[in-house]
Amino acid sequence: MVGNEEKYRRMALRRAEGYREPSPPKRPVAAAESYLVAHACFTCRKSFKVHPREEGKAKCPSCAGELHVMGRSFKAPPMKDKEQWMKVQALFAHGLRFFSYRSYPGAPKLPARFKEVERFVAEHPNHPFRVAEPNIRLQPTG
Repeated sequence: MVGNEEKYRRMALRRAEGYREPSPPKRPVAAAESYLVAHACFTCRKSFKVHPREEGKAKCPSCAGELHVMGRSFKAPPMKDKEQWMKVQALFAHGLRFFSYRSYPGAPKLPARFKEVERFVAEHPNHPFRVAEPNIRLQPTG
């Protein structure tokens, strides 16, 4: 078995003779590229893990619609569960995102049902997961 030092020595000889091209330097990975964030398409009722983006919006691979940044702790409901998707969309429309509760001990839990969303939003206007301005055009319609 050849040791690492011998392997590197022989590779250096090959490169010096022109048998091996030097490998290109590795591009440093930015902190934002090192993890994926859950995005959701409310049209398809699908969730995808995507790198965070500064420029432009991510597009849904299924319908080419807009993907919405849900947060790192988002767990998508089953595609068939329309009520849960309406709840998720309503929470998103009110500016709430999905993060870990470990960072916010004592924060009220998000509602379990769609019919509880309006009351929850009214009772908790300063919830720590409310990080965006409300966008009423994203409210679910049906």
